[in-house]
Amino acid sequence: MRKGYRTEKRFLVVMLSLMMASSSISICAAEETTTETAVITTQQKSETSTEITTAKKKEVKKKKQKVKKEKNKQKYKEEKKSKKKKSDKKKKGKDNEKEKKKSKKVIKMPKRVIKKKGCISIQKRIDHKKELIERAKKTKKNIKIRIRKETEKKDSLNAFYNKNDQEVEYQGQLITPLTKLNEKDKEMRDDLLNLSDLYQDTQLAEIATKYVFGLHESNFESVMNPEDTINLNDYLKTKYAEPVERMENEIQKIDEKIQSLKSEIQTEKKTRYFDPKDVSSISNITVDDAKQMLSGTELYQDAASFVKAERLYHVNAVFLMGIAAHESAWGTSRRAREDNNLTGYGVYSDDAEGINKDSREDGLLATANTLHERYLTKGGSYYEGTSVADVNKHYCIGDEWAPAVVNYGYQLMNKLN
Repeated sequence: MRKGYRTEKRFLVVMLSLMMASSSISICAAEETTTETAVITTQQKSETSTEITTAKKKEVKKKKQKVKKEKNKQKYKEEKKSKKKKSDKKKKGKDNEKEKKKSKKVIKMPKRVIKKKGCISIQKRIDHKKELIERAKKTKKNIKIRIRKETEKKDSLNAFYNKNDQEVEYQGQLITPLTKLNEKDKEMRDDLLNLSDLYQDTQLAEIATKYVFGLHESNFESVMNPEDTINLNDYLKTKYAEPVERMENEIQKIDEKIQSLKSEIQTEKKTRYFDPKDVSSISNITVDDAKQMLSGTELYQDAASFVKAERLYHVNAVFLMGIAAHESAWGTSRRAREDNNLTGYGVYSDDAEGINKDSREDGLLATANTLHERYLTKGGSYYEGTSVADVNKHYCIGDEWAPAVVNYGYQLMNKLN
């Protein structure tokens, strides 16, 4: 064996070993590569799945946060609304408390009730009205007598025409010594004399005695001298056909007047009344009373308006007169003269407009209506009660108004005597 053979053999063995080792390494490397690839793929899938899950979680979380935010927002609104309600309630409670304190405020005023009945002046008016009733009754009686007489005249005249043929014109001729009167002529003459007595007509009696009637010949008028004739038909119709309708109308008016006077007497007999604790009670003041109470003042001209206001709105007339006396200085103030505002309603300062009406009566009625609806009726916006002091709380600033108005009312009532 050659000397170098072993060396070559070794070389080959080494090379073969290297090649086998290289092949094993390649296979291992391939296997490792495949394994790594599989691992990477699995990792990628896992990562993708994780990303999707994370995104879903984020979306769910975002929705939850949004819902929570909306809930918080709604809760905030409700809390704010609740706070506002509490605040308003608290404020309202304070306002009510203020109103209660205001309503509980006691305003001092005189409380004496004044009643007047059977005064001398009232009794004089009652007597005068009774006298007027008696006069009216006498006038009515006389008119009835006249109606009866006129009716009797009319009936008698109709009977005369019915008896003597009213279709014929009653042309009469002067009676002469040669005139012959028959029974019919004499009967007609007697009828005319009865009519003259009934009518108290001397001219008709003269006609009945001087003229003859009832001649009905066709040529009668042609043979008579016109100067010696008279047309009885024309005379009777124009002089005595007086209608009684006018007199019947007079009686109806008299009856109405008598009834009115009787009603006034009943009113006069009522007690005049002024109670500062209840000015919604009527006073029974008449226009004549009001004139007597307001005599010598600028409010005298408004006497009927005060009575009318009480009748329409059930506010005591003495109370209204007391307000007017106080607020307008007995009708002399600028507001009374320029604005027809006797009661000072709405005038809280010199610049305030107050009520302005076309007449003093309209202004007074407007105040009476407001007092009735808002001050003296339960449920009214300013209702505190029915006394002058209760009205004072919203009608005028200050406590002196009520006692002043009441004292003016007393002063007015004292003028009834």
